[in-house]
Amino acid sequence: MTVSGGELLVELLKNCGVEYVFCSPGTEWTPVWEALLKRREQGDPSLKYINCRDETLAVSMAMGYAEVTGRLPAVLLHASVGALHGAIAIRNTYAARVPMIIFSGETYEHCGDEEVRAQGWHWLGLLSDIGGPAALFRGYIKWGNSVKSRDSLVDSVLRGYQIALTAPQGPVYLSIPTEILLKLRTEEPVTRPPRFMTVTEPCTSDLQEVARQLVRSQQPVIIAEHAGKRPGVVQKLTELAELLSAPVFEASLPYTSNFPKDNPLYMGYDTSEALKQADTVLVVGGLTPWYPPSAGPGNNARIIMIDEAPLHERLPYWGYRADLIISADIGKTLGSLVNIIRSDTTGQKQLASTNRERLENWRAKHDAMRAVWEEEALTGREDSPINSKWFLHVARKMLPDNAIILDETLTHTRFVHQYLARPGCYIKSAYGGLGVGMGEAAGVKLAHPDRPVILIVGDGSFNYNPALAALGLYQEYNLPVFIIIMNNGGYMAMKSAHRIRYPQGAAVSRNQFLGTDITPTPDYVKVAEAFGAYGEELKDPRDIEAALNRGLKQTAQGKTALLDVILENSFPAMMTPRPAGS
Repeated sequence: MTVSGGELLVELLKNCGVEYVFCSPGTEWTPVWEALLKRREQGDPSLKYINCRDETLAVSMAMGYAEVTGRLPAVLLHASVGALHGAIAIRNTYAARVPMIIFSGETYEHCGDEEVRAQGWHWLGLLSDIGGPAALFRGYIKWGNSVKSRDSLVDSVLRGYQIALTAPQGPVYLSIPTEILLKLRTEEPVTRPPRFMTVTEPCTSDLQEVARQLVRSQQPVIIAEHAGKRPGVVQKLTELAELLSAPVFEASLPYTSNFPKDNPLYMGYDTSEALKQADTVLVVGGLTPWYPPSAGPGNNARIIMIDEAPLHERLPYWGYRADLIISADIGKTLGSLVNIIRSDTTGQKQLASTNRERLENWRAKHDAMRAVWEEEALTGREDSPINSKWFLHVARKMLPDNAIILDETLTHTRFVHQYLARPGCYIKSAYGGLGVGMGEAAGVKLAHPDRPVILIVGDGSFNYNPALAALGLYQEYNLPVFIIIMNNGGYMAMKSAHRIRYPQGAAVSRNQFLGTDITPTPDYVKVAEAFGAYGEELKDPRDIEAALNRGLKQTAQGKTALLDVILENSFPAMMTPRPAGS
């Protein structure tokens, strides 16, 4: 029996445990489509196909799916220009350490043969790149290769599967010539990839040294950034913090929710005063734990970093000081530290003498911080246009506890995290590149059809998204997402930067800015309605609860909802960048 290369690829993906193939259509994938349909007719629908209409949407949807399931998705992109179109989302997956295997096509037989016709002039004149497609964005993938034969297809897919899932996880990329996908060969058994462990264990002696340092410390401080993305890590981090009565701070731009906000040791985002007093700083999963790097603790403080990839080799500059780095699985490391400290009776006596006073000190600061957040929200409850803090304060009460929040804002990121982020229920979209939130939300909803999925997106970010393709995908696959647009009338980050750098300049004095406006303002409600979604504009702060209820009701009934929230158009002071040296 003979099978095509397309059938072979489908079999390889199935053996790798891939459940979904996210595809932005290109003509090179007809052999794969044929293979998927053939399997479906034979009663095997286990490998599911999602038609994404746009390359950025395909990669970002795969990203959202992988983030909440931990499973490896496959992505099919069109050759050359298609891969470039998806590059911003590919870069985001790389920065976020999200595993996936990405494919695009290419061709090398321009004269054709008896089995495969020439692929077309556009492949020769428009869709060929020196070095192959992988060379276009080699800096944003863990590993990439160009498949040269049927044998190398098997080897490359199996290797790609392993590399993508090995810590630190990330995207791998393969380009496959259409000729290989089309040609028939005798069917042969396909090797299953070996089962392997990706958890790296920390060194016992290093753990003991860290435990001793933490127990002896008089002013320990913990900072977390992306630690909470891993299942079980928040619990272990909480246990460690409570053992030490050590405060836990989020990094300046947290990518997840790392610690319960109602815990008295949770201390928010401002580390400046704590770092001045700290004698030990434990950074757990930190990329930029404080900024700039020179603004860290004093020379007398000992800095300990725990991460799977703590040196951040993908960055051209990093610049953070560390006295001890543990390169290992974060959850395993924290769990081992907790066990060592608990089993050390001498250490327990040392902690008991200082913990009560330390805990009460941080509890008072925690309560004061939460009171300020509450007061800031209440102060703006009657503002019109709507005050962003008041809206998020109300949303915290209205959104279901099991809702998954995706945040693709910039101006309001800190506030969204402050009011809505909870461990296991918050994803920060866009790791350096806006325009992926709608796709990520679709992937999360695909993985969790029974949970409300809420995308909070700025009006600028919404304009970056492939909104038409995403709304069409929601409609086609019955993926009801609740989209909340934080509409402050433009790109406030740009306006704020202009004000800071040129406070007496022409733009400020004349109130005329370039690169900041979205005018004329689109009718986002009509855009949603064009795809059968529910749309509503919200202007009156008295209507917030009712509007949120209507949107939640629509999504519960299987219909995407879009709420365009008209906000104050000033840049929140909390997010205003400071000039260097201030």
